[in-house]
Amino acid sequence: MKFMVLRCGIVGLGRIGCGFDDAPNKKSINTHAGAYSVHKNTKLVSLCDIDQTKLSKYGNKYNVSELFSDYKEMFQRSRLDCVSICTLADSHFEIVKEAAKHGIRGIFLEKPISDSLKSATEIVKICKNNDIKLQIDFQRRFNPFYHAVREILKNKQFGKVQHCSIYYGAGIANTGSHLFDLIRFLFGDISSIKGIHSHNTSSKLSDPNIDVEISLKNGIHCLMYGIDVSNYGILEMNILGSKERLRLDLAKSAGEYFQVSNNSGLVYKELESKPIKVQNKQDAIVLGLDNLVRAISSGVNLICTGNDGYFSLEGVIASMRSAKKNQRIHLPLKANASKISSK
Repeated sequence: MKFMVLRCGIVGLGRIGCGFDDAPNKKSINTHAGAYSVHKNTKLVSLCDIDQTKLSKYGNKYNVSELFSDYKEMFQRSRLDCVSICTLADSHFEIVKEAAKHGIRGIFLEKPISDSLKSATEIVKICKNNDIKLQIDFQRRFNPFYHAVREILKNKQFGKVQHCSIYYGAGIANTGSHLFDLIRFLFGDISSIKGIHSHNTSSKLSDPNIDVEISLKNGIHCLMYGIDVSNYGILEMNILGSKERLRLDLAKSAGEYFQVSNNSGLVYKELESKPIKVQNKQDAIVLGLDNLVRAISSGVNLICTGNDGYFSLEGVIASMRSAKKNQRIHLPLKANASKISSK
């Protein structure tokens, strides 16, 4: 099927907007600008940031001449089909609301979806009422590696999930938002959360590390442990089935599974490891953009919807509320004015 070329813009030219792809000799694509530049059905025509140095730098790098310091002016003048919003979470609602006034057909929105459940609800509603395809950038959903992991978990050979543990750092909102989405993607919806402030602190006081016990509706339990990433960084998930085990490096999207060895141990059955092999020639953010383009052009289902973004934010807010009140929090939460702070 032949798709039209979409006119696309980016609001916010920081790390995920453009900056991550500045590293010399970098082969992978990790930014919205990079994804637009290689997709055959998109043309990056407009950039917006309050930092004039970034505007000039990335305008030159991506050969974009429509440069704005005001997103309202950008929407008025650039006639965009699709926009990436890569600003701080507390600005998302106002930018989405403005985009909807100007015929935008697709929004690629950075995580978290917003800074409160109330505004997240409004974002989802605005996009639904204006027939805007809203994709949230939880990139592990776009990566075939995690689809392969989910298939392993469904296989009877893996057995019943006994336990899941995760190590993360750099804040419950910043990093934890990814993890709540991945937990839902792999295991299903969350029923309750019990959190305590980790003694391994985050560098940002408004976005703490929280150790979290997560109960899912299907009876599975997950534990998340915060670490101090100023020492070193780890983003790992261990899943123990009744017959096999998975150990995942979530930073590299790689891992191994363990099967019972034919060589019996003296007391217990022993496990031997094998790598999880997945054929994947495209970067996750490019796959996410491609899914959004196809949703706009031919109506395929989005991989990571506004509702997915809402539920991830709900997990973050429930964790913070539980740690503050020292009590288990049951979901769903009321969409009240509770707010988070995240990069």
